[in-house]
Amino acid sequence: MFQLYLLTVLTTVLAGLALATGFLSDRFERFSEYTDFMGNSVYRIVLGGVSVLVGIINLFPSYTGDIAILGDLLPSLAGIVTGILLIAEYFSSRRTEEDSKTVDIAEKVEKISGPYLTIVGISSVIIGILHAIIPRLPLL
Repeated sequence: MFQLYLLTVLTTVLAGLALATGFLSDRFERFSEYTDFMGNSVYRIVLGGVSVLVGIINLFPSYTGDIAILGDLLPSLAGIVTGILLIAEYFSSRRTEEDSKTVDIAEKVEKISGPYLTIVGISSVIIGILHAIIPRLPLL
């Protein structure tokens, strides 16, 4: 299941970078070159969906010699949370087209999580990097 492990690390790190784009582009000049790509709405919605899907699949790992429940808990939760935040951000940006319950829920999620997007994004990047370096650690 190396493929699932690689997808977990990639989606966790990329979704974290997408959430923390504003902060990282202000701090690092080199990162500002990728701001347009990370801000693309199609990229963000696809990455959010893949992050949620991989996070849910990874909640129930079946690796031999691994703790059955706690194997990839933090990367899975980080992927699910960052994916939901990316999807909610996408839907709340499209609120001018049509008002519906989906847009209302997305606006509520974005209103609650708005100040914490950078913290969640950087935490997700750190969790993904630590998971890549130390894959056998319980909870990571």
